[in-house]
Amino acid sequence: MSSSMTHRAVNVAQLSGRALDYQMYLHGCKVLEQPNSLKEFETGYDQGRYHFSSDSSLLLGLLESYRFNLQFLAGEWLASNTQASVYSPSPLEAVSRLVLLVNYGPQGVPQR
Repeated sequence: MSSSMTHRAVNVAQLSGRALDYQMYLHGCKVLEQPNSLKEFETGYDQGRYHFSSDSSLLLGLLESYRFNLQFLAGEWLASNTQASVYSPSPLEAVSRLVLLVNYGPQGVPQR
């Protein structure tokens, strides 16, 4: 895992790919009150799990849980709700960023 995955301060608006998926994994662990493990994330990610920002099967569950609007505007996806809005090249990336922004602010999930 790259050092960008383990540092404490992130900018949610700039996260993508594996780094964004790791933040969503941390969020999921927190919501489910489960311990998180970088090793578990890496192993699961390499096996095809925890691809929150690219697995389209997760979109409906996120929509039901977080109640957001999703629109394609000016060549980018906009995920928004009454608290925040986020643009991104892909719909799931926009939704993942919105979930993190609304729950943790622009710095993402606090890490130990």
